[in-house]
Amino acid sequence: MFENAGPGCSLFMSPGSEAAPILNLVGEVDLSSAPRVYSLIWQSSKKGSRSLILNLEKLDFMDSSGLQILLRLREKLRAKKQDIVLVAPKPQIKKILKLTGFDQLFSFHENIKDAQTFFESAAITEEARNKKTS
Repeated sequence: MFENAGPGCSLFMSPGSEAAPILNLVGEVDLSSAPRVYSLIWQSSKKGSRSLILNLEKLDFMDSSGLQILLRLREKLRAKKQDIVLVAPKPQIKKILKLTGFDQLFSFHENIKDAQTFFESAAITEEARNKKTS
């Protein structure tokens, strides 16, 4: 899947695990692209997977509308017992996320492999917990 999310912004899916598809956000997320970006990410989360890995490695700019997208997605995913993790934000994006306290709300990973390991170990823990309660 490759989608043009608006001027200067694209979203594409990489092959990932069943537990968490990998969505790559490229370019800039601003007021003009935010509604489409949100819609595309939300639709990807509805495909039955448990959680999302959002790769920010190639995201160059994000304004407050991008922060709003992350908050809305987090709330909706948590309501469905899903999660979202952020991977490899550039220093300027990481700075915004830290200044706004998003580093307390989201799990950050340096690379996709670490994010996948995070979800795989969470799935194993949940499976073990379910066996104990059965």
